[in-house]
Amino acid sequence: MVNELERLLSNSHSPNDTICFSSIVIMKDGSSFGGVTVKNDIYRDAIYAEQVAIARAITAGYKYNDFNEIHIMVSTNNINDLRHINKDMITEHFEPSSEVFLYDKNRNMRVLKAGHLLFNIY
Repeated sequence: MVNELERLLSNSHSPNDTICFSSIVIMKDGSSFGGVTVKNDIYRDAIYAEQVAIARAITAGYKYNDFNEIHIMVSTNNINDLRHINKDMITEHFEPSSEVFLYDKNRNMRVLKAGHLLFNIY
C-alpha cells in the first residue's frame, strides 16, 4: 500500500506548496480507488486527495456502506501535517469503525477510526 501511495504522491499537483497528499480507498469488495491533491496557483482552491479517491468510488457506483478503509500519505516528514486532511469528507462516507491509515514520507504510520477523526487534534 505504501509503495502505491508514494507512486500516486508523485502525481499530485501543487505549484506553490510543498505539502501534498495521496489517498487510496479500499472498498469492502476489495476494489480500490486512488486520488491526489490538486492545487492551483492562488492557494484558495484545492482538491483533496481523499475527495478524489472517494469521488472515484462513488462514480463507480459505490455507496456509504461499501467503504472499508482509507490510506492517506503526506509529502512531508511530519505525520502531524495530516491534520490538513478533509476529515468531514471521510466521516461522511465511512462508518465510524472504519480504519484510517495515515503515513508520512518516512513511512511512519498512525491508525485512527473514522468516527474519531473530528475529535482527534494532532
